[in-house]
Amino acid sequence: MKTFKRLKNIINSNVNNTLDKMEDPEKMINLMITDLEDTLFKVGKSINSKKQEIIVLEKQIKDQLKREDRWLSRAKMAIQNNRDDLAKEALAEQKEAKSAIVEMTERIKSLDSILMNEDESLEQLNDKIKEIKAKKDALIHRAHHVAEKKWVKETLKEANSDDITKRFNEMEAKVEQMEAEANIFKKKDDINDEFSKMELNAEIDNELSELKKAMASKEPKEDVQFKEEK
Repeated sequence: MKTFKRLKNIINSNVNNTLDKMEDPEKMINLMITDLEDTLFKVGKSINSKKQEIIVLEKQIKDQLKREDRWLSRAKMAIQNNRDDLAKEALAEQKEAKSAIVEMTERIKSLDSILMNEDESLEQLNDKIKEIKAKKDALIHRAHHVAEKKWVKETLKEANSDDITKRFNEMEAKVEQMEAEANIFKKKDDINDEFSKMELNAEIDNELSELKKAMASKEPKEDVQFKEEK
């Protein structure tokens, strides 16, 4: 009973409802096919077992029919010999055989009914396996698509969360602070550059002035006299 209850659940299952729960769609579908084939084997085994039981019961019914006829004949023989006591014993045996036949016949009817349902389930199961195998690639593609949609939805949901917004604002403020500090350092560098240039120019002006003085002090006296005579 457990096998067929499980079989009914598998056959009636809606594959689409489970796609969004699959971490590995291909693996899950392969497992599903394996599960169905395993159930198919068990159903087939159960059917064969019941068919064998029917064969045994039919043989036993034939034996009981022979037993019934034999004891009926003995009952008649006992009556003919004025042995009512033996006739009663024989009729009791005949009645027991008749009851066994009725019981086994009912059992065969029950098994036939079960087999009819099992054959129907077996056919449905075979069709389900063929359907899944035929649609396997398409199902895997759809499963991946569903998984991607779910991932995008969850990502967007997370991106819109207050926690993400808070962290982003903190990061933005940190970047702005770093930019402000960088600008301060740049301004200081620019000022230092200006003063360095001024100091360099002052040094060059001093050196130029000193050079001119040195050159003037070393000018020849003849040239000075010559200039005075003129």
